Amino acid sequence: MARRRALPKRSPRTLLVTAAALAAAVAASVIGVNTVTDGQRSAVAAAEQPAQDGVVGEAAGGTASPAAKPEHKEPPTPIKEIPKDDPARGLVYTGLTPAPKEDPCVGVYRVSDAALCTHGPDAPPAGVDIHKNTEPAVAATTPAPAVPGEGDAKPPSASDLLAGQPPVIDAQTGAVIGAAPAGQAAAAAAPDAVAGAPAGTAAASGDAAVVCDGDGTSGNRVQVLYLHAPGQDRFAQYLPSFKKWAADTDAIYNASAGETGGVRHVRYVTGADCTVSVLNVEISAAALHEFGSANDALASQGYNRRDRKYMIFADAQVYCGIGTFNGDERPGQDNRSNFGPSYGRTDSGCWGGSTAAHELGHNLGAVNNSAPHTSKAGHCVDEWDIMCYSDAPYYPKMQTICPDRGHDERLDCNHDDYYNTAPQPGSYLTTHWNIANNQFLIAGGGTKPDPTASPSPTPTTGPSTSASPSPSTSAKPSPSASPTKPNPTSTPSPTGTPAPTNGPDMTASQITQNSAVLSWPAVASAAGYEIQLNGKALATVRSTVVRVVQLRPDTAYSFAVAVRDQRGATTKPGRPAAFRTPSAGGGSTGPTVPGKSYLLLNSLTGQSADMWGSSTNDGAVLIGYQRTGYANQRWLFDDAGDGFLRIKSAVSGKCLQVGGRLVPGQYVMQQPCNTSATSQRWKLTAAGSGWTLTADGGPLALGVSSRWYYGGRLLELQQPDAQGYQNWTVQQAS
Repeated sequence: MARRRALPKRSPRTLLVTAAALAAAVAASVIGVNTVTDGQRSAVAAAEQPAQDGVVGEAAGGTASPAAKPEHKEPPTPIKEIPKDDPARGLVYTGLTPAPKEDPCVGVYRVSDAALCTHGPDAPPAGVDIHKNTEPAVAATTPAPAVPGEGDAKPPSASDLLAGQPPVIDAQTGAVIGAAPAGQAAAAAAPDAVAGAPAGTAAASGDAAVVCDGDGTSGNRVQVLYLHAPGQDRFAQYLPSFKKWAADTDAIYNASAGETGGVRHVRYVTGADCTVSVLNVEISAAALHEFGSANDALASQGYNRRDRKYMIFADAQVYCGIGTFNGDERPGQDNRSNFGPSYGRTDSGCWGGSTAAHELGHNLGAVNNSAPHTSKAGHCVDEWDIMCYSDAPYYPKMQTICPDRGHDERLDCNHDDYYNTAPQPGSYLTTHWNIANNQFLIAGGGTKPDPTASPSPTPTTGPSTSASPSPSTSAKPSPSASPTKPNPTSTPSPTGTPAPTNGPDMTASQITQNSAVLSWPAVASAAGYEIQLNGKALATVRSTVVRVVQLRPDTAYSFAVAVRDQRGATTKPGRPAAFRTPSAGGGSTGPTVPGKSYLLLNSLTGQSADMWGSSTNDGAVLIGYQRTGYANQRWLFDDAGDGFLRIKSAVSGKCLQVGGRLVPGQYVMQQPCNTSATSQRWKLTAAGSGWTLTADGGPLALGVSSRWYYGGRLLELQQPDAQGYQNWTVQQAS
């Protein structure tokens, strides 16, 4: 990380990034984390989910609520005055208010309209100029996005649109929709075969892969954001670097856990390739210039979920790093650090995995004022430690207790202040908050599709181009904490694990009127998983994640999973996930009500209609993107007369408009709303279990194209063909 004390500038190196088996981007995930201490596993209660996630099943068990205010064993001393600004070093205190006695933020600062707490800005290391850009750590080798235009009028195929995604199963026929993954064609063709190899078979770069868990979206997650002002968008140039830096952060957390015999991974929002999902977010230049204002601007776009902590790479040069910090010392799962929203920001002069790891440490609850080696201002004084330095306002004397300077890239020197996966009974971290128990960390390897893969060390292969300082190469993560990716094309083989008698418990999430995502824990001895619908076999897959489509609105369903072994024998099913799909709505005015916002969800891909990059610019394009529910995926429908609607973006207030002539392949953009513009008139028509959206002036329907756009796909006008990629769910946003 960009360290904050005066240290010699060190040569950068490539951090060893832990890799995991590839899981799905679309699946239901277990809400919360199982924390591990001395081999004992205890369930951690879940954070409340937004209503649209619709998580049911074993994973949707009890919920925990944050405590009303932080607990302090000893009352912290209020900060008497704000230190003098030092903009050259990113020590800017604008917008921070010293919290008075009895305030929940006492001992640190209040910030933003939401009255969040922060320890204040962190200073950069010696030799790092925060006003110089960090160079990309990874070259931008991703393909250029499609140029919006009339494009290829040839309609896409389901195989194209579902490539690299989890299996998609037709609930009416049991068929797997789209082509089978490579090497699986014969199996998919046979009615009794195992379809759907492990999801995400296109392996991610070893420098960017992280542990996948569940559907990659449901439950408590760290969401990575690229934050920029209008006209300053370097998302394409830095996207691979943001993914790598997030993976570097994960490597730090897991290697640190390995020092106490445990495993911990950051529970990121992830994509199908097991890399972090990075959202491109635009806010005003004025808001970007100050931490609290930026947080408020994010909250206004919906980035204030209780089940999210936001890791922000800000395209600004105001700070090195700054993060919110609750300062709650209670050891239980109602600790306020166990919930979002939290914001950890790294500005462009300090971009890298280490600064992000430090700010995430604050978001997770480090370092409390009662810790044995506390600085009394959110940090620690025992070197070497990623969270320790002599900070404002007390500038305490440092102690060298862990002499290996490589540990400057690890958490908690001697593991006695804030992070220990196996603390001794009666020790400080059993009676106070231990961030190793935070619900935003994964205790284990995630929902890996190949549980038989053996962990082994991955060597560091070369220097990083990141400008962020990092430790000497002698401080590599513990091999025992760094599993490699399993071969996604291999078939699990039997081990000494006893064969199960029942299948794992099923979880359902992302439930719409015509689809749902199902997931379950991997079973080591499984050759495949039989999906059962209402007690009858539907399909058999290898993945631990599937998306089921062609469900009927307002209908009760019960899904369960049984395990098929190498001999073809099948266990009894595990606990089912039972749910009722929402009503499709409808009537003379369609499924929408003026003044309410809705998500437009594609019935085939599950992606949401998304105003790219939360842009407010005229001409910004409409794409299909991983469902998030934030403001750039929310739409208001106004009556345009004659049975037509005008569709307005909740983030920009502008209306969707056809990009040009009414021809197949034409893209859709936003422009200022114009009541006389026929190009802004759309009609929703009931179609099967969903809706089609057609442009005024012809029969062309809005559909998903095969044209890629930074992790999503351009939406375009197509000749109607009754395919799922032209069918939409209109679901009210929570």
